[in-house]
Amino acid sequence: MEKRRIDVRSLFETELERRGIAFSPEPETGRYLVRRDGVELSVSLDNLARELAIDPDAARVARFVDVVDSAWGSFDAPPSADRLYWTLEPNDYEAGESADYRVALSDRVDRVLSFTDEAGSMIAWASSETLRLLGLGEAEAGERAFANLAEALRRAELGVQEIDGLKLGYLGTTLPFKAALILAPNLREVVGPALGWPLLAVAPDRDFLYLWTASRQDFATRAGGVVVEQFARAAHPLSTEVWELSDRGVRAIGAFPVPEGGG
Repeated sequence: MEKRRIDVRSLFETELERRGIAFSPEPETGRYLVRRDGVELSVSLDNLARELAIDPDAARVARFVDVVDSAWGSFDAPPSADRLYWTLEPNDYEAGESADYRVALSDRVDRVLSFTDEAGSMIAWASSETLRLLGLGEAEAGERAFANLAEALRRAELGVQEIDGLKLGYLGTTLPFKAALILAPNLREVVGPALGWPLLAVAPDRDFLYLWTASRQDFATRAGGVVVEQFARAAHPLSTEVWELSDRGVRAIGAFPVPEGGG
């Protein structure tokens, strides 16, 4: 049975009007400016649209607006340096949109300086104003973001599944962007004893990560179907690239093709 189509923008606007939240569309970016108490938030509906394409439940719109509505309180206080992180972001930015502090890791993915709210559930890109409030320079903020990733990795739970003699690693963490843990400077120290070093990794979604020894490049082919499927279904898709993690750093060594219309 064909899934019914949902007009995401219309439902979003209706829900904002019902709650008395002021808004205006941004035609140049496709986003919305949402206002309350003199504070403006720029909201993208891209992830909501992807979720509704998978599960066309209109109640998701109300839950999404709940998150937007809570964002004012989440980011009322200045960000803490303890919540600065480098995250991985696809570099297909909307027109007129780009992260202030980013470093290209591949043709598809950037490393972006970001911070979370106090609960650790919401993510925002750091801006020059963020660093001003923190009293940090760009280099110092970047170092702190790496240190916070290292601490998050130390606290993460490493799981290992054996598949035909290969140890496949995955991480449990409270961070909502576990894929960024491939950037942690202590990755070899924490996961190397269990999985080996150097490693290969796939991260089709912001919160999806598989790791295994680089000596088994053949396993990448086996993982390809899962990567492409996860990327197509993800609410926060990243890329279908295969990453090499070594003492030389992080680099993409290839990517699985995505069927036309699949992402």
